[in-house]
Amino acid sequence: MRKALLLAGVAGFAAFLGTGLYMARHFPAAYASGEEIRYMYRANHVYLLLASLVNVALGCYWPGARSGWRGKLALAGGWLLLAALLVLLAAFFVEPPRGSPERGLTFLGVLLTLLGVAAQLPSRR
Repeated sequence: MRKALLLAGVAGFAAFLGTGLYMARHFPAAYASGEEIRYMYRANHVYLLLASLVNVALGCYWPGARSGWRGKLALAGGWLLLAALLVLLAAFFVEPPRGSPERGLTFLGVLLTLLGVAAQLPSRR
């Protein structure tokens, strides 16, 4: 799990840089229909950075396999954090062009990040 979290975090950070390049090249054409779309792109861009850094941090400080329910919960939380990164990357490309305040993917990605971090708390030593 440690390697998977580190690799996903580094890949997520690379995706963060890539989405930054995407915004640099496609703006202002991408949000010509409204300034709120620009803010949605930027917010999702930062959420992607958040999830990437959480994955890197947990990968650096992964305590290893612990026995019992605490270890299983921590492992499940690690998987939630990996999933959050993918969901937030998809949200970056899917939700802002719509310009709708309904942002289900972004909410799900942030919720998965929260639950993944919270699942680590009982297993800390």
